[in-house]
Amino acid sequence: MNTLARNFSHTFRRFLTASVLNIIGLAIAFASFFVIMTQVDYDLNFNKGYKDYQNIYRLEIKANDEWGWQLWTPRPIAELIGTASPHIQASAITGWVNDNDYEVNGNLFNEPMMTGFGNFIKVFQPEMVAGSTDALEKKDNVLIPVSMAMRMFGSTDVVGKMLFRGKQSDNKPVTIGGVYKDFPENSQIGNYIFMPFDPDIDKNNWGNWNYTCYYRLNNPANVSEVEKLAFQKLMKIAPEELQEGLQEEKDNADFFHLIPLSEVHFSKIGNKSASSRTTVYLLICVSFLIVIVAAINFTNFSLAETPMRLKSINTQKVLGAKTSSLRGGLIAESVLISLIAFAVSLVLLLAVRNSGIQDLVTADLSLGKHLPLLAATFGISILIGVLAGLYPSFYVTSFPPALVLKGSFGLSPKGRKLRTALVCFQFFVAFMLIIAIGIMYTQSRYIRTSEYGYDKDAIVVGDVTQDARKQKDAVVSELSRISGVEGVAFSQFVLNSQDTYMSWGRGEGDKNINFACFPVDEHYLDVMGIRITDGRNFKPSDNGVYIFNEAARKKYPWMAVDMPATPGDWNVVGFCENIRFSTFRNNDIVEPMAFIYVSNAKNWSYENRVNVRISAGTDKVAVIRSLQKAMEKFTPGHDFNFRFMDQVLDNAYRNELRFTRQILLFSLLAIVISMIGVFGLTMFESEYRRKEIGIRKIFGSTTGEILRMFNKRYLYILIGCFIVAAPFGWWIGQHWLEGFAERTPIRAWIFLTSFLLVTAITMITVTVQSWKNANENPANSIKTE
Repeated sequence: MNTLARNFSHTFRRFLTASVLNIIGLAIAFASFFVIMTQVDYDLNFNKGYKDYQNIYRLEIKANDEWGWQLWTPRPIAELIGTASPHIQASAITGWVNDNDYEVNGNLFNEPMMTGFGNFIKVFQPEMVAGSTDALEKKDNVLIPVSMAMRMFGSTDVVGKMLFRGKQSDNKPVTIGGVYKDFPENSQIGNYIFMPFDPDIDKNNWGNWNYTCYYRLNNPANVSEVEKLAFQKLMKIAPEELQEGLQEEKDNADFFHLIPLSEVHFSKIGNKSASSRTTVYLLICVSFLIVIVAAINFTNFSLAETPMRLKSINTQKVLGAKTSSLRGGLIAESVLISLIAFAVSLVLLLAVRNSGIQDLVTADLSLGKHLPLLAATFGISILIGVLAGLYPSFYVTSFPPALVLKGSFGLSPKGRKLRTALVCFQFFVAFMLIIAIGIMYTQSRYIRTSEYGYDKDAIVVGDVTQDARKQKDAVVSELSRISGVEGVAFSQFVLNSQDTYMSWGRGEGDKNINFACFPVDEHYLDVMGIRITDGRNFKPSDNGVYIFNEAARKKYPWMAVDMPATPGDWNVVGFCENIRFSTFRNNDIVEPMAFIYVSNAKNWSYENRVNVRISAGTDKVAVIRSLQKAMEKFTPGHDFNFRFMDQVLDNAYRNELRFTRQILLFSLLAIVISMIGVFGLTMFESEYRRKEIGIRKIFGSTTGEILRMFNKRYLYILIGCFIVAAPFGWWIGQHWLEGFAERTPIRAWIFLTSFLLVTAITMITVTVQSWKNANENPANSIKTE
């Protein structure tokens, strides 16, 4: 142990710069590996926190070719499938998730609520801390998670207590029937307030495609049998018009299927921004590539140090040291450096846990929540230490001591080839990742700079509470007084915030239309700056009218101004230009959509969002503050979440942007680690070749020629690595682009920039490191062995 400590201390002091760079590179790699793998763990284990999750399935259904595959289905179909086979143990017919205000003991809480029929939570079998899920069989009874109970009441002993929807004065109480243990963060059904629907809603309504369905089976092996039985039952019981469509299908696979809950996270049906397994596998590859690049650096340093330690090691052999003990000591030194780097990585993770690095991943970066991953990283650090020290330890002890003590072993051809191959791999990784991030950047820029058909940069959007909704005119008046505010309008949704909105189907036969439906008030189009191309804008007196986009008129040419959209339907009062209303995952230019206005809507409300137009040159931060302050007059203490459209877009593309930022960060890290490797190799190589440099200078070589000699070798390496890496970088970027219906072409400048960037950094690194020896007095260089 004393010998190990002495040798390690001596080596660390002698090669201080190399050792420090080694530790820094490895520490960054280990920390990066941990961060990336937390995201991988989050995605691959999504929905696996439910009891017997492998028995839970979600219904996906295709009503017709125009609608395509979707999640929404009528209640009768969902119930029929749920009773089609004894293999189905429970079914859940759920509605939607809404954020609502709840008053408890004078305090207002804004919480998400999910609704469903009967004991719909039975499918997911939460662990109950108090009460029972059977409480959902009773009207106005709810279940809440432990975290919510603690936040509202400071205790989980809350069964029988009241929550008041809106405010207590609104007299809309619900009773807490049970408290369940929080589901894991990566779960399809989150920690909501669960509340039952009225049992009679849509009971025999085959036309309202408005519900999402989940089923628990007794065994996954029975899923095919369940699907066939349900299809056969539908053929017998469904209404005549639905049966006619079903008869055209060959089997249930053309109409519906049950997808395992563990696959839902990666299903694009109902969520075009869903995670991709390929993306997850790419992240796994990137995490290991970062570690491999750092391990290559470590190995290269060890190999480069080897010739300098030959005499010292073999002197110990002459003095009686055993070869096995010398090899073990060298490997132990390598493992010790790797473990020090692992310890430094833990410090880095603790330091950045509450910084912007957390935004790179969906998972919590707390070390205590990822102990298996932490243990795996520790194991990898030991493995890298062993592998990095294995070959040098055998190489340095493989020569006869007498030969070593007589000669100089500065650069061996085999060692040089191995180090060159390892550096090539590092450059390959750097080029590949930079090309991929260049492709992603151009698409992200395309999304932000494209024309949207309305004044995106002038709009601020915010949420609306129930209190504010009741005083719409007062809200408009209050907000309009703020300096810089040019207009205020209400809408049910926020433009460009999601892939799908309400989908409406109207008419029948050859006058059947399907379109995206966007409820707004009469001022909305003016505030947003959306141009009317034919007809007129909404009037306050309108009560159930459409303004369609031009794509709808092109697809349904019979529609005309002041005529019903379909026989017996609302009137079309105008047409507007095509705007980008959803995301770039859809081709909005050809998709029919309609703004609708109902002046006397009793059964539903379109005032969920407030849209405020801001004049040019206005201080945006100040306006946000003023809007929040003004809205608090209607609901004190509530956060109305005012944001500009850039923030809306960031949220709409959060998965894609997160992956882009991940690749960007780890591309930079790969470059940094690679340059550390180049720096170290150049340092050792120029040290070995000092005598050669001195002789060249005596024979007339200039400093510039010496530097060109070093750079020329790396330039050839860079060109070869770039040619190999370019197709891989293109493939990663192309895969990422496939998630968009509209995408920018892959430009040649992306490849050129990646080559010039890595080449410039490498040339600068080599030049700086070689400069000292290239300018040294030749007499001193020639004396060096």
